[in-house]
Amino acid sequence: MRYSGIARKSRMPRKSGIARTRRRAVIALVACASLALVAAACGKGAASGGPHSPVKVGYLLPLTGPTAANGQDEERGFKLGLQQFGQSVDGHPIQPTYLDTQSSPSVALSDARQLVSQDHVQVVEGPLLANQIEAVAPYVMANRVPEDDLFLASPTQMDDYKKYGMGFTSGWDSAQVATAGAKWAYGTQHWKHAVVIGDDYAFGWEMGGDFAKEFKNLGGTVDKSIWIPLDTVDVASYVSEIPKNTQVVYVELLGSQASDFLTDYKSYGLQGKIPLLASTTTTDQSALPSVKPPAGEGAYTVSQYCDDNPAKANQAFANAYHKAYGTYPAYYSEAGYTKAEILVAALKSLHGNVTDGAALAKAMKSVSISAPRGPVQISPDSSSPVQDTYICKVENVGGTLRNVPVTTDKNVQPWGYLSKPAWASAFKTESAGEPPWG
Repeated sequence: MRYSGIARKSRMPRKSGIARTRRRAVIALVACASLALVAAACGKGAASGGPHSPVKVGYLLPLTGPTAANGQDEERGFKLGLQQFGQSVDGHPIQPTYLDTQSSPSVALSDARQLVSQDHVQVVEGPLLANQIEAVAPYVMANRVPEDDLFLASPTQMDDYKKYGMGFTSGWDSAQVATAGAKWAYGTQHWKHAVVIGDDYAFGWEMGGDFAKEFKNLGGTVDKSIWIPLDTVDVASYVSEIPKNTQVVYVELLGSQASDFLTDYKSYGLQGKIPLLASTTTTDQSALPSVKPPAGEGAYTVSQYCDDNPAKANQAFANAYHKAYGTYPAYYSEAGYTKAEILVAALKSLHGNVTDGAALAKAMKSVSISAPRGPVQISPDSSSPVQDTYICKVENVGGTLRNVPVTTDKNVQPWGYLSKPAWASAFKTESAGEPPWG
């Protein structure tokens, strides 16, 4: 589904023959990306040569399906960012095209082919979900098109960043957040027993795995790990599996699963009895508006972004976002906004000239900004950010559930509080679905 500007078109159901053709195309794409047949077999991003030629940006987002709210938040953040930082650079208008990945890796890869080989975009803002990033990033970068991803999903992705020199993530990676949460849970709150709950795919494995590894390193015990399939509609049965004698529940969920979990956690009588420590995605504003207080209140969140951070840059962003969309920004909203700031800053350094994809990628990776989340700069070690990490608390602020910062860890490295070797080892096993704790 293509969303160019504000106009939106619905994707029509595909007939079986077309579906078979699409599947064959996806298989061909995978082979193409693997062999890195860059210009000959996969096509090549077009250069922008004229004095007023547009900068074509391809944006891959789940705009329908279970994570549609997350994708819509990110799209809104990016649009607001362009309004704030500039929709044109030195006479070159920035022209985004939004394609719906439908929460599917195969659709995301097909959409990426359209953006690169048909639309000739000069930069791709990478997919939202980790399994989509893994499918898309090698293809895009092999075609010499820069890609800014939302999350560092796998060692292969990081290796491809180094191999092609064309990609990075301006968002975050799991260890940076999860190990900070484990350190706070064990060292500050003195919780010795934890239950880990996460989505049953790479992102969840990494978020749960890094928390568990650091929690155990510090002397804690993981009483139980609960994995929820990404397409699960009703999470109540998983909530019922939580041991009543544990001391804290660490949870990573997103979208409707996250809001349902917070509601069910209260319904099962766990809220107020077993502290809840959520990851970035679970209690952000993509989930909280669907939760009826007092459900969710009092939950802690470890995140690189708190929507009610009192810092001037965040208050300006949050209030502008609320004015534009009638709700406060989710983590995804801030991620899209920051992507826009990085892109515009890089384009300004190049005077809008995007004829050289490698030069654009280098410029984007070199940007250092003070985003609503705080200072952001890209680490050359992982091609992901060095940034602040927060413990937030969900509080009812004027009738609206908000994430209010409690503590701040400054300039946290991508590997968080693990050693670099321990992080690299855990990263490899977690992304492959082999959690290091069992």
